[in-house]
Amino acid sequence: HQFGFQPDRNTTQPLVSVVDGISTAFRQGEVTISVLLDFQKTFDTVQHRILLSKL
Repeated sequence: HQFGFQPDRNTTQPLVSVVDGISTAFRQGEVTISVLLDFQKTFDTVQHRILLSKL
């Protein structure tokens, strides 16, 4: 799901979505696995001049 930079979206909606999914799975006796990725530093290693020329 995309929550960031979308109209009528806020910071609590992703949390509510995750908690809802986990609680639904728990009630149905399913196993829940979460994978969290942080891309904040990804573009710090990119040479911006090259990236802009490719764009």
